[in-house]
Amino acid sequence: MANGLFDLEFRQPSPCQPGTYSVYSIGYDMKKIDLDALAKAFDLAVKRGELFLEDIGWARKFSIRFLKDHGGNCNHISGINAADSAMRTRIEIAGRESLLRLYRFLRKQPGFESLEFIPKGGECGVRETRTVVGEATVTVEDYESGRIFPDAICYSFYPIDLHDAEVGLVYRELAADTVPTVPLGALIPRESRRMLVAGRIISSDRLANSALRIQATCMATGQAAGAVAALSATTDKTPRDLEFAQIRQLLLKNEVILP
Repeated sequence: MANGLFDLEFRQPSPCQPGTYSVYSIGYDMKKIDLDALAKAFDLAVKRGELFLEDIGWARKFSIRFLKDHGGNCNHISGINAADSAMRTRIEIAGRESLLRLYRFLRKQPGFESLEFIPKGGECGVRETRTVVGEATVTVEDYESGRIFPDAICYSFYPIDLHDAEVGLVYRELAADTVPTVPLGALIPRESRRMLVAGRIISSDRLANSALRIQATCMATGQAAGAVAALSATTDKTPRDLEFAQIRQLLLKNEVILP
């Protein structure tokens, strides 16, 4: 698949991982809630179409995690790939609709008369859209083995964490002392000359990307891409023509933790 704007290859899963609209939930005391009665009322509301299971998680039954944790990233907004502006708008609206359904339901239940939802962020969190096809691709085998790429420009750290609306959660912790790395080649779209990508879009297979999508890794790849872009601009060399030692030197000068 190619992007019409840049004519570069990318991968786009279907369906993609669901998004989550995170909030803090306050105004109730778990010790005073009849959980059995709440679960029965929730199941009935789902059967009536007033709620969806994904509004509070995605288990096949009522989950109290959202209430025990006072919110968090428990709901799931499925079936929308927010890869463009139109779909981004759709997932924002769907996320708000999900929270509103849950809020209206809970406010009717004993013990939730003072319930409040406080947004944790300004928008719906999106786990997955597309990844570019790069000069190098981080596979799940690379990631879980802690492979140190010759052109590694940063570390990653997060476990495999794929939210799949059809099969559920695929979650695998990394082995002790295993620290994955990200190669510069994953930031360079294949057959491009003056392009760099960073963050969730870097070249990786789906399971590897489920870990690489985390904020710290996105920031690290962003800083690396910025450094490479600056060197390319000042030397008039493409990212791949730069001396990797020069890239490392600039990153270390800016106190980057390098493999």
